[in-house]
Amino acid sequence: MIYAALVFIVLLVFIFLGFPIYVSAIITALIFIFAMDIPFNLAIIRMFGSINSYALMAIPFFIIAGNIMTQSRITDRLVDFANAAVGHMKGGLGHVNILASGFFGAIQGSGVANASAIGGIMIPSMKKQGYEGDYAVAVTAGSSMLSPILPPSIAMILYSYYTETPVSRMFLGGVMPGIILWICFMFINAIVYRRRKYAFESGSFSFNLMMRAFVKSIGAMIMPLIIVLGIVLGLVTPTESGVLAIAYGLIYGFFISKELKVKHLPKILLSSAITTTVVMMTIAAAGILSNVLVRMRVQDEVLHFAINVLQNRYLASFFLMLVFLVIGCILDPTVLIAMFATIVLLVGNAFNFDPTHYGVLMVIIMQLGAITPPVGTFLFVSLSIAKLSLEKSIGALMPYILVIILVSIVILFVPQIVTFLPSLVQ
Repeated sequence: MIYAALVFIVLLVFIFLGFPIYVSAIITALIFIFAMDIPFNLAIIRMFGSINSYALMAIPFFIIAGNIMTQSRITDRLVDFANAAVGHMKGGLGHVNILASGFFGAIQGSGVANASAIGGIMIPSMKKQGYEGDYAVAVTAGSSMLSPILPPSIAMILYSYYTETPVSRMFLGGVMPGIILWICFMFINAIVYRRRKYAFESGSFSFNLMMRAFVKSIGAMIMPLIIVLGIVLGLVTPTESGVLAIAYGLIYGFFISKELKVKHLPKILLSSAITTTVVMMTIAAAGILSNVLVRMRVQDEVLHFAINVLQNRYLASFFLMLVFLVIGCILDPTVLIAMFATIVLLVGNAFNFDPTHYGVLMVIIMQLGAITPPVGTFLFVSLSIAKLSLEKSIGALMPYILVIILVSIVILFVPQIVTFLPSLVQ
């Protein structure tokens, strides 16, 4: 375990030097490959082997579909509907931010895209109304967690790829936890609004205004239903559903919102290619680093301790959750899923947990790394929009982190929260 600790120390050094996560992971892996006298061609084999999968083709398709919908000004319509629905409440813009993040997450599936798109609109608006920057960042980064939980979630696709858990069950399993967190985030926002003694003016509720906004946004809200129902009913594979999402996005952009133009397509494809490259390089880098840790028997040690030493399903689960919380502070969730998804499956099977229940639970915990320093990608996107330093945001973000942990504990003891919807389509 000493060598494993050294791996993470070296990785952390490169991250603090400013290297991207995937570059840091590749350099760290190569250093230990040479130090352990492992054949260099292993790095090439692992890099290509980690991403050489038909199942992973769904990721670029969903990214393209999300970018098409963003260019179609879907973000504006979702924010308008959220504002009409909850903008009149105390804590209005905070509620709008959270509600819009949930809707956007059910279309895009990427927390980074959520933080960028919703945060780009809501953080300046919240600051202009009088919200402090740290809280605008906390609301945005915290609610961006809904994207990798609600379907169509890229994180769930990755977990399904590594464990062969049906992606349809993972998608359905994430619905109830996502809704619960959605409600909890709005509850936190209402409490903090009062504690900070905000008293901003807000308009009155208008049912007619809300319905008009709903009608304008309903075309976008249909998209996740098409994706999820197509997969659940067995009509399309996840990859095919990504193509279907692109087709629907083009129809929506060209003929419904009429905001999408042919001249926008090259930019959309380029942006999607860059995002896909980062995701795939991160997966490839995780494959190399994971193999180094396998040769150090790190995964075996974690597995042995969880199953043979703790010998209790809940103690083992809390142990894994703690490991992911700690390591998640320095590793991107994509890397965590790539490195530990198989262990999660084995521990879950050893203690007779439902694979979907245990998978959704651990994916949620792994995603916490995206909003915790020093490597939280959702957090840093939000900070860059707010032009705020890291240390000023931690306090405001803590309630959101704690509620995610508490909801995860409830999910551990009440598996029906995850398994109810998947059980309906067996």
